[in-house]
Amino acid sequence: MRDLRADCKRKSGGTGKFCWLGYLPRVGVSGVQGDSSQKRRFGAVVGVGLAVVDQLLLVAGEEPGAQRVRYTERLVSAGGMVATALSQAAALGCPSRIVSVVGDDAEGRFLARELRTAGVSTRQLLRHAACPTSVAVVLVRVENGERRFLVPDRRAVERRAPDFDLSAIRQNALLLIDGHYPAQALRAVRQARRVGAVVIGDFSDSRPGYHRLLPYVDYPIVPIEFGRSWGKRAARETLFALRDEYGGCPVVTEGRRGALALLDGRPRRISAPRVKVRDTTGAGDVFHGAFAAGLYHGLDELAALHLAARAAATSCTALGGPSRLMTRAEMRRETRRRRVA
Repeated sequence: MRDLRADCKRKSGGTGKFCWLGYLPRVGVSGVQGDSSQKRRFGAVVGVGLAVVDQLLLVAGEEPGAQRVRYTERLVSAGGMVATALSQAAALGCPSRIVSVVGDDAEGRFLARELRTAGVSTRQLLRHAACPTSVAVVLVRVENGERRFLVPDRRAVERRAPDFDLSAIRQNALLLIDGHYPAQALRAVRQARRVGAVVIGDFSDSRPGYHRLLPYVDYPIVPIEFGRSWGKRAARETLFALRDEYGGCPVVTEGRRGALALLDGRPRRISAPRVKVRDTTGAGDVFHGAFAAGLYHGLDELAALHLAARAAATSCTALGGPSRLMTRAEMRRETRRRRVA
């Protein structure tokens, strides 16, 4: 029997432009990836995944083993990977819709209100008594903006989540997924493949459930920790491993170093602008949302990645991921600056 994966790589010149699953072509910003004859026009950014309440505490001089840690500032905001990404996309003028579930509780109502205020449609945000809204406590160090998370074990909640309404995933959608609610995420990416929507993936580490989603993802954008948990030593190694195993256009983010992207078969460095960091919470999520917004507004992948790096850096200047999102005016200035440069 023929090796379908190897044969498909031969057909694409080894570039991973085509998904080996059933010879189905991947979809990019120019229709099928590699075909620049027509530019995609998108109708909305749709996010399937996590929405939580973040309680951020700014702490200083935390000592190992200390029984008491003092905080100097507290902020309660909407959080979660997909929720924050969608808030950034909405701030940049994209119709944005969240597909998820929260509890039928005060925290869930707070989340829905905050997302609507940010411009995100919550028509497909379910409220369900069996899925209480998660609250994440985030300790942010005043010295460098680094943080630690105290989070509930969500695995049982995500397993018993009801089926999501996936009707927003249409041919002209940009779909953001973060791997939460694994059964629903798999339904979502399969729906995206059926209708020809573009999929952007945000996976924190290399767990098996995320690898089941990767064959359907056009733009896997993962942190350097993903590669390390996959046994890869460097961003470049992770890039080529993702491309060879799953195709698509992978990106590895590296914090202050920016990101490394595999575009047209070669690595491209995306520098991170230098800013005074206050809090890095949600910076990666903002990166994903701004990248989606760049594609929505007609930028090519490289320009959208530079926009995303600028937006992520901007978010680090305030406490809380959604507190300082890139604006449309800033996006216009950034795109003009890069054209001149």
